[in-house]
Amino acid sequence: MALLATCGVLAVPQTSFAAAAGPAHAAAKSRTHAHDTAAKPQKAAKAHRADKPHTVTKPGKDGGQQKPDKDVKKHLDVQPVTGDSKGRADVADKAATGLSAGKAAAKPGARAFACAESAGVTVSAVWGDATVDDHQTTTLVATVSKGITCSTVSGMDFTITLPGGGALWRAQGSEVSTCSTTSIVTSPGSTALVVNGISMPDVQEDCTITFPVVAEASGSYSLTSAQYSNLTGLTTGQTTQTLTVTTAPARVGANISPYQIVVMDSSSLTVGLDRTDMNATAVSSGLGFRLNLPSGLTVGTGGSTGNTCGGTVTAAAGSTFFTLAGGSLTGAAANCSFTVPITSSIAGTYELDDTVIADPVGVAARMSGGCAESRRRHRTEGECGPSLRVRLKPQTIDFTAPADWSVSKGSVGLVASATSGLPVAFSSSTPSVCTVSGSTATLVAPGSCTVLADQAGDTTWAMATQVPRTFTVGAPIPAPSSVTATGGVSSISVSWVAPGDVTGVTGYTAFANPGPAKCTTTSAAATSCVMGGTAGVTYTVTVVTNNPLGDSSAAGPSNQATPTAPTIPATPPDTDLTLTTDQGIIKTAEPGQDIVVIGTGFMPYSTATIVVYSQPIELGTAVTDGQGNFSKPVRVPPDLVVGAHSLVAAGVGPNGLPHSLKMAITVAAAGGGGGLAVTGAPIAAMLQLGLATVFGGGGLLFASRRRKA
Repeated sequence: MALLATCGVLAVPQTSFAAAAGPAHAAAKSRTHAHDTAAKPQKAAKAHRADKPHTVTKPGKDGGQQKPDKDVKKHLDVQPVTGDSKGRADVADKAATGLSAGKAAAKPGARAFACAESAGVTVSAVWGDATVDDHQTTTLVATVSKGITCSTVSGMDFTITLPGGGALWRAQGSEVSTCSTTSIVTSPGSTALVVNGISMPDVQEDCTITFPVVAEASGSYSLTSAQYSNLTGLTTGQTTQTLTVTTAPARVGANISPYQIVVMDSSSLTVGLDRTDMNATAVSSGLGFRLNLPSGLTVGTGGSTGNTCGGTVTAAAGSTFFTLAGGSLTGAAANCSFTVPITSSIAGTYELDDTVIADPVGVAARMSGGCAESRRRHRTEGECGPSLRVRLKPQTIDFTAPADWSVSKGSVGLVASATSGLPVAFSSSTPSVCTVSGSTATLVAPGSCTVLADQAGDTTWAMATQVPRTFTVGAPIPAPSSVTATGGVSSISVSWVAPGDVTGVTGYTAFANPGPAKCTTTSAAATSCVMGGTAGVTYTVTVVTNNPLGDSSAAGPSNQATPTAPTIPATPPDTDLTLTTDQGIIKTAEPGQDIVVIGTGFMPYSTATIVVYSQPIELGTAVTDGQGNFSKPVRVPPDLVVGAHSLVAAGVGPNGLPHSLKMAITVAAAGGGGGLAVTGAPIAAMLQLGLATVFGGGGLLFASRRRKA
């Protein structure tokens, strides 16, 4: 690919430099020489006249320049140099005289020569490190060089196939490039480093691309020109570069099984050596280390077993450490192990980390990985920490005594906790006064109730000391008598007679049956109350005495009582309380339209009646919830007269007195687009128009039906 550029006044020949021999230095030398020659052209010409042809320009008839003579033009054909640094220096010297690397010649009258570099761009690479361990990442740095800054070059490609036949590959991580490229086609695990579309501006002499690489096997890896292929627009200036990969130290890991024991029992600590080198002929010998057990652990009895590492394992019973000396590993990904018994007289959890390995010879600690790599694939959960849990841990129980209660309370909840977090069990030592089931004490008779709290422990925690707690069970609270119920409008009025002894009495609670309606008083003297009721349902009522030590047994039941539905007055009630819907307050509706009416503030569990006026028409009834609210779907009568109406919900309030809500609506003709209109300024204007229509066209009919009602 011939790539040309014009630069300066003097045409400078381009040549190639091998990256390993220092292209930047050669280029710098070339530029300096070229500058001196350009500054003193006559001196440069004289220096070359004796032994080498050179470019000489002569004035033409028109004052311009003549073409170089044949000998000079022939000398301009400088070929790329891929030899040693001396050859490159010679070419650099030629470059300084103004000779061209391509066949370029000055035309008469021209002020600059063409500068061609396409045949002089080279690529070479060096290892980032001379020596690394197996599976340790290093780099391969490829340099693309055009020697001098004269022209722009582009469209250059190359591929480097890593030596080693697959034992060397691109490591995880990103390449670093100072070259402008269209693509670097390589990924972790690839053995080919492919670079396409390299370009360099005229001011750039060289650029680099750094690839992370790693070797899985020890050995020597030589990078030569044979590793290059797919060269486009450049040539290789590669000199042999050798990477030496050594066997990484064997890693020391461990596992403990079983990982949980009781005090003075033994567990097995298995120590493994694992080597990552995949060279089948690699040998690691003289391996050794000292393993210092965490404080509290000692070597158990029985000595070491299962040694496949060779050498000597020294593990004396009662010692706080053991050693390996003279171990060895041979072959690809070699591993070995041995087992030492360990024990403890102190409860707790013991962790082995990298700091337990001392005096390493040919090995490196890898306890933080949890297990020796050679065993990692086969362990089950809990077999590797490496950690050891030694039982038993002490624990205590926190149990607060229940408060004093009357036997009328019936039952009391029991709450206790153990420092272990394990559940506490309860029992009664006074079953004639109280019995216990789970975490509930049932009060049987007046007296002293004693409850026992126990925690038996588990494989980690010892049994806790039993904790007893005692409280007093008082006599039953006296119940009221003579309960009387009277049905009212959506309500039930209840009265009773107070017990003879009202000591500690804070009030009474009356319960309807069927429920869930109830009412409560707040003093011993208040012996009546009103609760809500569903119209038409027959109820009986029971009453209990309220006391801080517990409620009495229930008095009653009362006589039967049946609430009645609210009466419907002939005219809308006078109330400022507003009825609403699930769409908010509406202003208009159509005959036959469904509306969800929402009422609030009524007596809980009472009946409310929904009515539409002027002519009162009952639309339905609703039973309020525990807060005295209801939500009831109703339908506007299909034959309801077009015009202004009131939608009313009537019932009783929490005090048993009448309670009503009202909402004014205008009924529009069916299909007239009335719909559910929410309040607001635009709606007001529409309502004014609708009302005018109603009173203008249907006023007489509306008045007639009102009189009939």
